[in-house]
Amino acid sequence: MSLVNCKALVVFCSPAGSTERVAQTMAQKIESMATSVTMLDLVDAPDIDSIFSQLIDEDVRVCLYIGSPVYASHPVPPVMAFIARLPKIQNGFSVPFVTWGAVTSGVALYEMGAALAERGYPVLGAAKVTARHSMMWAEDVPLGADRPNDEDGRAIEELMAHVTAKLKSSTPLDISLADLDYQDPLLRQQMFQRSFEAAKAGFPAKKIYRERCTVCGICGDNCPAGAITLADAPQISNLCIHCFNCVRLCPESAIAADLKPIHAFIRQRAKLINESQTTQIYI
Repeated sequence: MSLVNCKALVVFCSPAGSTERVAQTMAQKIESMATSVTMLDLVDAPDIDSIFSQLIDEDVRVCLYIGSPVYASHPVPPVMAFIARLPKIQNGFSVPFVTWGAVTSGVALYEMGAALAERGYPVLGAAKVTARHSMMWAEDVPLGADRPNDEDGRAIEELMAHVTAKLKSSTPLDISLADLDYQDPLLRQQMFQRSFEAAKAGFPAKKIYRERCTVCGICGDNCPAGAITLADAPQISNLCIHCFNCVRLCPESAIAADLKPIHAFIRQRAKLINESQTTQIYI
């Protein structure tokens, strides 16, 4: 059964691919209901104004499904920058979702939900989805291995069913932002006090080997923050969000970083926080 006068926009930033997988699951579910859906990968630097000019209609409900990986307890800056640019519309709703690498989902979901509500997009539902840790691609047994899996997908489909039912009603009911504020109060305070920008100082440093670079452009094409420019070698600006896509994908190893030392810290923090790795939906 199709939704009457409703369009969906699925937006995501997915350096390691996990958030995109969840977004695709959502889009497939929406399409199965014969509802118009547009997918938007923020890595592609889309023309956001043009997209919204096509979606906005006073007689049409627009539901924004927006996803981010969790980095240092927060959503990544490209996602928050997108939310800050959202036009305020009469019939806008939202469903934020995050993927997290089995350490902590932090305060990312709350921050996204609060920002969306402030822009006039009431939150109809939300999800935190466990995923393979993005910095552990070379590890034999990474945190969050083989996630998201089929069980995670079923949880997302359940979320979509509830959101769909809400959008069919005459007055869709939003959830309380307090539901997304689930961390222990002391831990929550620590996470809010240490901003993403402050946390960046603790990420491993990158080293550029100019003599190895062939100026292929792969690093720049896959940088979700637009932080890399190429001359005779990569130059990385302070826009970098430390996804390490450039390190992972460079075919010549022209950009490198020693991630081993931080892996021990990541595993220790995961044990200390001990957050449930079950994917959680909020409806």
